[in-house]
Amino acid sequence: MIHLVIESFGKSVKQFRDHKYRQEITGNIAHELRTPVTSIRGYLETVLETKLNPEKERYFITQAYNQTIVLSELIRDMGLITKVEEVPSAFQLTPVCIHKLLNELKIDLQLTLQEKGIEMEWDIPENLIIHGNQNLLYSIFRNLTDNAIRYAGESIKIEITGNHDKQFCYFSFSDNGVGILDESHLDRLFERFYRINEGRTRDSGGSGLGLSIVKNAITFHKGFICAKNKEGGGLEFLFSLKIDNKQI
Repeated sequence: MIHLVIESFGKSVKQFRDHKYRQEITGNIAHELRTPVTSIRGYLETVLETKLNPEKERYFITQAYNQTIVLSELIRDMGLITKVEEVPSAFQLTPVCIHKLLNELKIDLQLTLQEKGIEMEWDIPENLIIHGNQNLLYSIFRNLTDNAIRYAGESIKIEITGNHDKQFCYFSFSDNGVGILDESHLDRLFERFYRINEGRTRDSGGSGLGLSIVKNAITFHKGFICAKNKEGGGLEFLFSLKIDNKQI
C-alpha cells in the first residue's frame, strides 16, 4: 500500500513538473514571438498611416521584412527542437564525414567570415566518420560558429580540434574572442531563449535558440557538451558525439 502511495505521489510530482515546464516554454515562446510581430505591425502601420518620402517608406518596409526573417528563424528553430525531442526517429542516419562537413560550412559562411576578419581552421582526421544525421551534425558546428561570429568580436580565430576512441569523437570548438566575463552564465548558455545581455543579443540577431539546438543535436547523438572560458581569452565548447548513433 505504501509503495502504491509513493508511486502515485511520484507520478503527481512528475506531472506537475512537466506541466510547469510546458507553461514556462509556452510563455517564453509567446514572449519571443511578440517582439518581431509587434515590430512588423509598428513598421507597417507607419507606412499605411503616415505620408513618407520613398526613401523613408522603403526603410520601414525593409525593417518589417527583416523582422519577418527573425520570425521565420524562430519558427524554424522551434520546429527543429520539438522534432528532435519528440520524434527523433524521423531523422535519417547516414555516414557523415566531419572534415567534409566543415569544408561545406566554411564555404557557406565565407563572406561573413571575411567581412569580420575571422579565421577558421580545424585539426580533425580527414577520415573521421560519424554515423548520424547530416543536418543535425551540420547544425552543431553552424550554430557554434554563428555564436562566435555574433558575440566573440571581430578579427578573431576559431579553432576546432577532434580525436576519437572506439565509441566517441571528442571535440573542442574555441575562439580567442571576448569570452564571458561572468562565469555564472556558462551553465545556462544552452537554455532556450537564455540571454546574457537582452539588448545586445536582440541587436545581434538570431532566434535565441542556437545553443539549445546544439545541445539537443548532441544529445541525439548520445553526446554531452559544456562551455568554459578559454585560458588566455575566448570561449571553448567541449563536446562528444557517438561514432555510431545506432548503438545505444
